[in-house]
Amino acid sequence: MNLEVERERVVQELCTHYAQDHITTGELELRVERVYRSADQAQLLTVLEGLPAIAPMRASVVPLYAASVPATRGIPDDEKRYVAVFSEVRKEGAWIPPRQINAKTVFGGIILDFSGVEVPVDGVDIELDVIFAEATIILPPGLNADVDCTAMLGSVEDKSQPGAPGAPTVRVRGGAVFGGIYVKTKVPKKARMESWRKQLKSWLGTEE
Repeated sequence: MNLEVERERVVQELCTHYAQDHITTGELELRVERVYRSADQAQLLTVLEGLPAIAPMRASVVPLYAASVPATRGIPDDEKRYVAVFSEVRKEGAWIPPRQINAKTVFGGIILDFSGVEVPVDGVDIELDVIFAEATIILPPGLNADVDCTAMLGSVEDKSQPGAPGAPTVRVRGGAVFGGIYVKTKVPKKARMESWRKQLKSWLGTEE
């Protein structure tokens, strides 16, 4: 088998292990780096050493597509977890953002749109794991952002604008491996303008 084809197969298998929590983000990054340093198939096969066997994923099955992982033991009320594998999670419109968001996407996408929603006064913490995928965070004008993410053969783009002095802060942490994390400021759609206007006035201390 062609070495490049075999590399891609091993990378995909590593991503499946990552999606099933067999390895951490750091372990994934190290093993992927070893994949592309391998000079032959013998070296390449050592990358998978120590990992449990996994059943082949059928193309007709879309696992873990869900927008929100159901509330389970150990997840606080002010925390949400989103997982997108070969699929997309999209939160927009009149949703209620929690204090803490943990999001993971592998060969998929996550979009979190804060335009016109009521953001907690102490802000929102977002932890992202993006593997062969994209995560986009959309903020309305006036909302603060603090982006501190890493990228390995991927990209992190912070195009957010400075927020109002009294506005909450959306803190974005995590990393992208063969993927991208994008944070941008965007004026809300017409249907959300009034809600955003009320929040902006409160942040600026000019409420009627």
